[in-house]
Amino acid sequence: MVKTNLPLQIPGIDVEVVDLFSDRATLSEQLEQFADLYNQRPFDNTGGIRFDSAFAYYYFLKRIMPDVVIESGFWRGFSTWLVDSILPDAELYCLDPVLMMPFNFPSCYRSPRAGYSTQDFSCFSFELDPSAQNCAIFDDHQNVAPRIEQSLRYGIQHVLLDDNQYEDTYHLSITHLIKRNDPILLDLFSWIDEYYLFPPLISPVMEGCPLEPLWSEIPTWLNHLDREEHFAYSWVTYLKLKPQFIL
Repeated sequence: MVKTNLPLQIPGIDVEVVDLFSDRATLSEQLEQFADLYNQRPFDNTGGIRFDSAFAYYYFLKRIMPDVVIESGFWRGFSTWLVDSILPDAELYCLDPVLMMPFNFPSCYRSPRAGYSTQDFSCFSFELDPSAQNCAIFDDHQNVAPRIEQSLRYGIQHVLLDDNQYEDTYHLSITHLIKRNDPILLDLFSWIDEYYLFPPLISPVMEGCPLEPLWSEIPTWLNHLDREEHFAYSWVTYLKLKPQFIL
């Protein structure tokens, strides 16, 4: 049985629909708390996650409170700053093979407590305690099925996916697999206990998104944020993997 907030129809997979985001009062309180944090951001993350997606990270990380966080794809480090701010006591690994190339960023964030590597997630030598709350964040634009299988092998129970998008791109997201009714879905969802897509904060809703926005308009205290720049939707999705499949 997969708990989800989506109308999933996958033959052979039983689904329990859960309205995870129905408590608007609590969400509003969390949004206001997050806005205070976002106002302290080290730089404007042009081309990366912005307010909308960063709040989804904040919501899910606060919900699971992991002991260990592994970022596969961190680029300039905006999401690393988020993890540092939200989970100051979590063990943190930051992996990004792209950074083997010499990039000169105008601004970036690097955590003094993180372990950094240019190795790919698939071949990094983790020594994780499977009884701890381990979380992988994938913003690396790689095919999703191998990443989930690798997470199970490492003993990771919690997964955050950025860019679990509907529109076609060069990597296969879960949404892509659902759109084309891929045969791998039966195996993929047999590994998953929970599958929650964070809704858009405000309209318009992206093509293919099955969820209504959480708010009809931007709260007035967020009017200083540009609608197009800071509320770009990136399909942030949380997965809880089934413990019996942890290898």
